[in-house]
Amino acid sequence: MKLTANSQLPKSYQSLTLLWIVIIAMQWIDFTEPLWFSVTTTLVTVTIIMMALIEWLLPVQAAWKWTIKIIALLLIWRFILTSYGVYVPFGPFFPDQIRGMALTFTPYIWFSLIAWVLLEAALRLVVTRLRILAFLAVHLVAFTILDSFTRYYLWQNVAWIVFAGLGWLVSAHFYEYRRKYPHGWQRLRQSPFKIAVNIFIVFACVLLIGISMPSVSPTLTDPYTAWIKRSGGGGGGPSALTSALGDSPSAVQEEVVSGYSRDDKTLGDGFEFSYSPVMSIETPVRSYWRGETRRIYSGKGWADLEQEGRDTERYRGGPDADPLMHDQPGKVETMRVEQIVTMSTDKVYPVLFGGYAIESIELLDERQQADMRWAGKQAELFWNGYRDPGDLPDYPRKYKVVANIPLIPLKELEQVSYDALYPEGAPEEYLQLPSNLPQRVKDLAEEITAEGETPYAKMDLLQQYLRQNYEYTNKPDLTRRRSDDFVDSFLFEIRQGYCDYYSTAMVVMARSLGIPARWVKGYAPGSQPSDEMMMRNPELGRAYNVSNADAHSWAELYFGDYGWIPFEATPGFVSPIMEAPEESEDTLTVDTNTDTEVVAAEESFFSKLDPVVMQRIFVSAVSVLLLWTLYQLRSELYFLWLRLRLGRPLTPGEKTIYETLRLVRRMRRRGFTRGDQETLREAFGRWKLERPQLAEALDPLLLLYEQAMYSPSPAAADWRTARELSRKATKLVGGHGWRQAWPPGPKRSLGQ
Repeated sequence: MKLTANSQLPKSYQSLTLLWIVIIAMQWIDFTEPLWFSVTTTLVTVTIIMMALIEWLLPVQAAWKWTIKIIALLLIWRFILTSYGVYVPFGPFFPDQIRGMALTFTPYIWFSLIAWVLLEAALRLVVTRLRILAFLAVHLVAFTILDSFTRYYLWQNVAWIVFAGLGWLVSAHFYEYRRKYPHGWQRLRQSPFKIAVNIFIVFACVLLIGISMPSVSPTLTDPYTAWIKRSGGGGGGPSALTSALGDSPSAVQEEVVSGYSRDDKTLGDGFEFSYSPVMSIETPVRSYWRGETRRIYSGKGWADLEQEGRDTERYRGGPDADPLMHDQPGKVETMRVEQIVTMSTDKVYPVLFGGYAIESIELLDERQQADMRWAGKQAELFWNGYRDPGDLPDYPRKYKVVANIPLIPLKELEQVSYDALYPEGAPEEYLQLPSNLPQRVKDLAEEITAEGETPYAKMDLLQQYLRQNYEYTNKPDLTRRRSDDFVDSFLFEIRQGYCDYYSTAMVVMARSLGIPARWVKGYAPGSQPSDEMMMRNPELGRAYNVSNADAHSWAELYFGDYGWIPFEATPGFVSPIMEAPEESEDTLTVDTNTDTEVVAAEESFFSKLDPVVMQRIFVSAVSVLLLWTLYQLRSELYFLWLRLRLGRPLTPGEKTIYETLRLVRRMRRRGFTRGDQETLREAFGRWKLERPQLAEALDPLLLLYEQAMYSPSPAAADWRTARELSRKATKLVGGHGWRQAWPPGPKRSLGQ
C-alpha cells in the first residue's frame, strides 16, 4: 500500500496520524523524565503538544502556519523558562532581554527544537505502510533494548506504542481503501458501529494477549543475566519474585533470588537466597534499614506508587539543609544517631536507606547535586539520580544519615485504650481492605486477640500467634493454595512462607480489628564481624554488613500519639525497637526537641480518602451509571441506529416488526429455530408446543406483529408493548438446558 504525499492527505487522516505520532513521542518523554531536569521535560512536552495543535487546528497556508509555529515556539520558551526561574527578564526588551534570552535559553531550546524537528519529519516522511512499519519497529526495538539493559521497566510504554501503531496502520488502511474504492467506502460508512467493534476486538486481543502472556524462566541462563549475577546482582526481592516466575508452577525457581523488591503487586512465589553484598552501615544502634511503605492491599499483593500516589517535596541534602519534616509523635522521645552507609553494589535503588525516621542526608562522595524527594507522611526519601552522574553508577557510593530513633514507652502503651489512642477515629486510609476479603480472616484475628484488653496487647498476641504457628520457608508449597486471597491462603491453606507472608498477614489482620497499619520493605540489620574475624581483620570495623539475603518486609502499626511502631511477625527476626529508659538522669542522651506539634484538622470521611481512591470511586460510579442507562435505553439506541442506516425515522409498525424479529434471533440462540418456509405463526405455534408457558407472551406479540404488517395505521404505542412481550418471552425461555443441536436457520428479511 502506497499513500500519497502528506500535503495531499485528507484532514481526517492527517489528524489521526498526528495523534499516533504524539502518543509515541510521549513514551520517550516518559522514559527521559527521570533523566532530564523538570524544566526540560516540561519544555519538550509543551512544544510537542502546541505544535501538534497548531498543525491540527489551523487550516492556513504553509507559510503562515510555519510563521505561527515559530512565534508560538518563542513564546513557549520565554514562558516556560521564566516560570521555572531559568530566565529572569531584566531591562528593556531590546537589547537587554534579547541578549539575556540568547544566553540563558541554551541548552534547553535545543531539546525543544529537536523534538519539533522530529515531529515535523515524522508527520511528513512516514506516509507509506512500509515506512510506518519501519518507524514502529525502530521504536519497539529501542524500548525493548532499554527495558532489558537498564533499570527502567518500559513494558507499559511498549504497549502504548503497539496501540498507536495498530491505530496508525488501521487509519492508513481505511484511507487507502477510501481512495481506491470510493463506492465501497460509502457502503462501509453505513455500518460504523460494526467497524468500530471489530477494530476494538482486534486491538483488545492483541494488547491483552501481550499483557497476559505468562513469564516463564528460560531453560538456559542467557550470558547477560549470568554476568549480572556474577557481578553481585540480586534481582528482585522476595516480594518481587513474580517478575521472574509469573504464575506458572513449572517455572524454574532457582532463577529467582532474594533482594530489594521492585514490584509487590503479586506476592508469594519461592526464591533462592542471594548473599551478594549490598551495603555496610556504621551505626551505634541496630536498626531496620527502611525503604518504602505500601498502603493499598489488593488481595494478591500491594499496589504500586503510581496507584497510591505520594505528596513529596524536593530535598537537596547536605549539612546545611533544613531537617526533613514528618509527623512527630507527641508522646515519644527520640534518640539522635548518625549512620554512615557505604554501598557495596553498583545497583541503583529508588530510595535511600536508613533507620526510622530520617532527619537529614549528606552525600559523602564527590558528586553533590542530586534529585531527592521526601514523602513526609510515609517517611520515605526517594532517589531520582545525580544531575551529572559521570561514569559512576547513578547512586551515592557513600552517604551519612541522621536519624531520630523513637524510644517507645511500651509499659505505658500497653495500658492505653482504643478510645484514648484514636479519640477522633483511626485514619481510614490505613484501614483499607478488599471488599472480598474472606470473613474467616477477620474471625481468626478476633479469636487470637480476644484476651487482649488494649490495642497494643491485642497486636502483641497477634504477632506471637503468627510467629509460633506457621513454618518459615523460602519455598512455600503453592500446590496447597485454593483461595484467591493471598493472606487467606497463607493462614488456612499453605501455612508456610517467608517475610512477605507474615508481614502482609499482620497488616491485614490488624486492619480488620480497626488498628491502622502499613506494609514496609527494606533490609534487616545484617551481621557484624565476629570477634575472631575482627582480630584477624581489624580494618573491618564493627559495621553491619547487609546482603541481598537480608532483604525483608515487616509491619508498622499506628498508635495515635505514640506514632508508628514496627511489628515483626516473621519467626527468626527480632524487631529493633528501642524502649524509653526509666526516668533517670544517667540514661541515654535523648533528643527531646518536640517544639513542633502537628495538630490534625478535623476532616470528613471523604477528605481522608486518598485522591487516587476518590478518583477511582468516582470513575467507577459514573461508569456503572452510564452502563445502566445505556442498558435501559437499548431499544431506543437500536432504533436510532436503524434510523441512521435508513436515512429516515422508523414508523411504529416497523419498530414492532423489528422487535418481533429480534425475538426470533434471540430464540434461535436458545435452540428455538424457524424453518425456511415456515411462517411466524407456524413457528410460534411449534414453540408453544415445546414450552406451553410461552403462549402468554407469543400470542399477543403475534397479534401486534400481524397488525403492524397488514394494518394501514398501527397504534403508536404498540411497539413498546411488543418490546415488553419480547422481553417476557426471553425470560420465560431462560438460558439453561434449552439449547438444541440444530443449526441456526438463515436470516430472514423484514416481513417474512
